[in-house]
Amino acid sequence: MVDTNLLNWTLSQLLVMVVILVRVAPLIFFMPVFGSKSVPNQIKILICLLTAFVLSPNVAVTADQLPTTTLGFLLFTINEILFAAILAFFARLIFTSIQIAGQIVGIQMGMGMAGVMDPQFGAQVSLVGQFWTMVAYLIFLAINGHHMFFTTLVDSYAWVKPGTIHLRQATMTGLVMGMSHMFVLAVKIMAPAGAAVFFSHVAMGIVAKTVPQIPILIVGMPMNIMIGLIFVGLSISYFMPLMINQFTSLGNQLPRLAQGMGG
Repeated sequence: MVDTNLLNWTLSQLLVMVVILVRVAPLIFFMPVFGSKSVPNQIKILICLLTAFVLSPNVAVTADQLPTTTLGFLLFTINEILFAAILAFFARLIFTSIQIAGQIVGIQMGMGMAGVMDPQFGAQVSLVGQFWTMVAYLIFLAINGHHMFFTTLVDSYAWVKPGTIHLRQATMTGLVMGMSHMFVLAVKIMAPAGAAVFFSHVAMGIVAKTVPQIPILIVGMPMNIMIGLIFVGLSISYFMPLMINQFTSLGNQLPRLAQGMGG
């Protein structure tokens, strides 16, 4: 015969896992790298279950925090998804800026027609943007950037009560500043290669006016691609410390953003 206390303990722990899973699952599905469309959904679900299982005895969550009504559970889920989506959206701004920079440089190089499918965003991007994005993924994982999400996730249960979220003006201001910083970061990323290709265009324009016998349209396209690829490769030494600085700053800003949504 099954012990009643054991049955109650198991049901209580299961409800605690449900409370944790409602916040963990959206964050895993939305966060960079792990939330990529190239990662199978089965793997994401497994990561969510394992994370909830590990966190259940380590966070201050009780089964009483889970609503008993359908409407209450729906509002509870919406609040948790919104909380995770805000954190993930703020982190994805860095990778979006990389895509913007790569798209601009690719168009300058004359590679606007050559695009590949980005597994992270599920959209067609330039080859340059995809190259920079893959390097950023490696840097993000190499410095344990994914740990900042799990650290913020664990600490968030002390800052934000499950099922509650407070969107204050400071939170909205932080998101707006993050989006404005996205464009500034895109300019910083594209600056070396973009400047080189720009001056290449200027030089070829001068040559076209001074020596019209040179078929500049035939010579110019491969030259722009060559110069762009050379400076894209050379800019990696500048790109790596820039990304490390951005991910380090992200690790400091995510907890503050989560704290701002607390009660």
